[in-house]
Amino acid sequence: MKREGTKSKVLFTEKLHVENKTLFVDLKENEGGRFLQVAELSNDRRSTVVIPFTGLAAFMEVLQKIAGTTF
Repeated sequence: MKREGTKSKVLFTEKLHVENKTLFVDLKENEGGRFLQVAELSNDRRSTVVIPFTGLAAFMEVLQKIAGTTF
């Protein structure tokens, strides 16, 4: 996870355009370990979510459940 003053190394990055949003999906690493950072840029506003690498499999399971659900 990102810590104040800690430099992160980008291991993988992907940029997605969905409707009027731009999403940046980055796998990063710093002294605290690896983490996934998802940033959304919409109307010049940036929001970011950080998921520790240890929680990535569980996060993916939830996304797969959501993607397979019809409401």
